[in-house]
Amino acid sequence: MLQIYRIENGVLREKATDDMLPVLAEEASWIDLEEPDEAERDQVQQFFKDEMPDSDDMEEIESSARYFSDEQGLHVHSLFLFQSEGRVRTSTVAFVVQAERLLSFRDTKLADFRLLRLRIRRGWVKVKQPMDILLSILDQKVENLADAIEDVHRDLEQVGYSVLEEENGELDQDIERLARLEDTNGKIRLCLMDTQRSISFIQRYVRADKQSRRTCAEIQHDLDTLMSHTTFLFDKINFLMDAAQGFINIQQNQIIKIFSIAAVVFLPPTMIASIYGMNFQVMPELALDFGYPMAIGLMILSGMAPYWYFKRKGWL
Repeated sequence: MLQIYRIENGVLREKATDDMLPVLAEEASWIDLEEPDEAERDQVQQFFKDEMPDSDDMEEIESSARYFSDEQGLHVHSLFLFQSEGRVRTSTVAFVVQAERLLSFRDTKLADFRLLRLRIRRGWVKVKQPMDILLSILDQKVENLADAIEDVHRDLEQVGYSVLEEENGELDQDIERLARLEDTNGKIRLCLMDTQRSISFIQRYVRADKQSRRTCAEIQHDLDTLMSHTTFLFDKINFLMDAAQGFINIQQNQIIKIFSIAAVVFLPPTMIASIYGMNFQVMPELALDFGYPMAIGLMILSGMAPYWYFKRKGWL
């Protein structure tokens, strides 16, 4: 899919793509390619002397491969968060900032771009140059990451109540939820760190633009705040994980304790039954009329005595 946007009187507007090539050549301020086919890539190729970035190039993790400047323009590869099959994942978007336009390449549908597109349709995105568009995208990304952190914090409060306050909480399920929240928080932190690197790189090229410098500083401040919050969430997740595992160990110890006490309680009756189960010819109690009730009584008393002792000691 190919989306085209144009700056008109300081406001970013979406353009129809029915007759794409003339628009691309003359009017486009931002060209966004989402899972482009060969025809769309060929149309955008006119703005590149070399090959356009592909998926393998976009996933490189070295700074020199993600942030650089060449004759094509300013290259910034940034991680974005998205939901897939009930899990949070990350996808890289390649941006190329040129003098006349911004180009973006991505292989995934992203909520950040969908929300920005809605804001563009309402005329809320005010920009003057392609660099402003990129900063608006990164600012929108940070806002969405902040919302994702709030969702993690809200879910973590529910899990914390289940672990620490509910008497019959499902601790196994709580640990599974904590593991998923830890994974989500880790991916959010990864996106924040990547955005920090992107902003730091962009700041080198906007020193002469006061407004862009101010925007970068505001985004950087928000990133620092969110990074601190993810650290707090990691600490809370680890605490709840340790608490849940501790409660599971306590429950297991209680079960082992019950079996241990039961073994001690039944040991004396078992010994008495074993004695009177021996096959000797001379056993005086065998000839007694009350021998059987006496043996049963001894077994009951020998079992109740340890139980009473444990109860008095507070072990039960």
